[in-house]
Amino acid sequence: MISKTPNSRHSERKLRAIRNAGRSVFLRLGFEQASMDLIAAEAKVSKQTIYNHFRNKEDLFKAIIMDMTNSLMAPLDLEESAKLTPEQLLRSFGSEFLTLMLGPSSLALYRLIVAESGRFPELGNELYRVGSGRLIGVLADYFTWETTRGRLAVMQPDRAAELFVGMLSGRVQLRALLGVDETPSREELHDRVEHAVSSFLRLYAVPAYRVAPEGSVAD
Repeated sequence: MISKTPNSRHSERKLRAIRNAGRSVFLRLGFEQASMDLIAAEAKVSKQTIYNHFRNKEDLFKAIIMDMTNSLMAPLDLEESAKLTPEQLLRSFGSEFLTLMLGPSSLALYRLIVAESGRFPELGNELYRVGSGRLIGVLADYFTWETTRGRLAVMQPDRAAELFVGMLSGRVQLRALLGVDETPSREELHDRVEHAVSSFLRLYAVPAYRVAPEGSVAD
């Protein structure tokens, strides 16, 4: 195993500081009012250091969105998912998805994207591509892979991916964005994930991997 040099570790720390500062400034001021000077000051780096990593403000904003998406896609690694049943993997993904989606910073970032996409439609399209669109694509690839293995029977993987994400989020994200309800409890989120997974697998799993209503695998 090759250990990282002190310089590479120092560069990674600066990069994390830039991303964290970028997220903070974007959420506080909005995309248009945020500046590289403010982000550099908050990250305690020079502006040139930011430009060494990102071409412009748009690239930094996209990187922050990709960070969130990467954390959601971690359970969908095909090499790792081979060790899990579809039920186990979807349950893990669903739990991570709801926890991240309903976090205060994620809700604030979502509001920011919606607010800015009207003024910057090209940025909105790009953010969808690196965020939700990318997540749906990876989930669809997983469904295709499980179909070739004979554990799922998904003929339209993109539609199935959107369906599963929709079953998870339902209206809970909208209510959270509008402040209609308090944040769901852990038990409520668990029940939502279980219902989405069991419903999805009753639609798409082959009989040996179909989940009964109570959450146990059917015979």
